[in-house]
This record gives sequence, structure tokens and C-alpha cells, in this order.
Amino acid sequence: MSDETLPGELDNEFVTVAGDYDKQMSTAIAKAAESQVAAKVKRTRTYMTSEIPVRPCTEDCPIRDRCKDFLNGRVEDGDLCKPELRQIKKWQVAFRKGELDKLKDDVGAVAGSMAVQVNRLLDAVNKDGVIVETVKYTNTGQKYFEKMAHPALQQAANLLKTLGIDLQEFLMTPKSARGAPPPVQVNIGISAEEVHARFAARFGTGDTERADDS
Repeated sequence: MSDETLPGELDNEFVTVAGDYDKQMSTAIAKAAESQVAAKVKRTRTYMTSEIPVRPCTEDCPIRDRCKDFLNGRVEDGDLCKPELRQIKKWQVAFRKGELDKLKDDVGAVAGSMAVQVNRLLDAVNKDGVIVETVKYTNTGQKYFEKMAHPALQQAANLLKTLGIDLQEFLMTPKSARGAPPPVQVNIGISAEEVHARFAARFGTGDTERADDS
């Protein structure tokens, strides 16, 4: 290397010193990390907007006037609904980790809301009557009326089935009530012998009854 060779230059090639190399590597790693984050955010946004039915924040939202995310500026008009996104994320994490107990409050709220809807359907039946008239049209366009059972009855039955409510299991149907054992009334304060005697008298066989009479 001649005396005229500049520092860091050898045969027309630049030699990177350790400090410059570390700086360049740090910059490259930072850019790569930023690119990965941007790509992940883009995939997430695409997935959220195309695969998950999340509604946008609009003035038509019935809870917008009391939505904390909108009132605090965390979501603007047209953005995806953050409460719905949090709800979806909560369920995803619970299913992924197998922690379904954390969803009991949500499921209970849904079941309670469905029970309220059943009562509203039955209220509609009470108001309109069990039998209602509906407008029908023939193939020629002539209008006529047809009597039918109130459609709310079937909807209420479907909701009850979805909730898993079986009136027979609660002994609330005539058939289940007939098949249920007779009730036994036990008053607090009577002796154990009296309790056994009442059970024997109610559920005992004919031989036991005859033995008691003799």
C-alpha cells in the first residue's frame, strides 16, 4: 500500500471499519423488523376485514353515544368496531388455551338475552292471539286470508330448544307430572321415626301396609 492510498481504501476497494459495520447491521435489522411488523399488520387488517364479520363504527350504531372507545377517540368513524374485535380476540384466546370457563359470563349473557326474547315472543302471542290471519295470494294475484298459528310460537319453541330447556325434565308437562313420584311433605321438628313412617305409608307395598294394620 503506497503512501497516497487513502485510509480505508485498498486497491480501489473500501474497507468497512467495525463501527460502521455494526451501525449498518443495526440499521438493516431495524428495517427488517419494521417490514415484518408492517406485513403482519397488513395481514391482520386483511383478515379482520375479509374473514371476520366486524361492523364499522357508524352513526347508526345503537350504542355509539355511550361507547367508551368512540367517546375517548380510540376509534373514529369508519374504523372497525373495537368492542367486537376485543370480543372475538377473547374467544379466540379462550379456545386456543382451552380456558372455556372464562366465557361463562358471555354465554350466560347470551342465554339471558335469548330468554328475554322468548318472553317478548310470548307477549306478542298474547297480544295478537294464538291464531292470526295472514295475507296470501293466488297464482293469478288474487288476495285471500289464511288462518294459522302465530309464528312467534314456533320461534319461541326454537329458542327454548337452543337454550336446552326441556319442560318435561322440570316436570312441567302433564305427562311428566303424572309419571313423577308423589310428593312427601316433611315438617321440621318431627322425629325421625315419624319421617320413616310417612315414607313407608306413601311408598310402601301392600304387604307392608297389611303388616302395619295387624
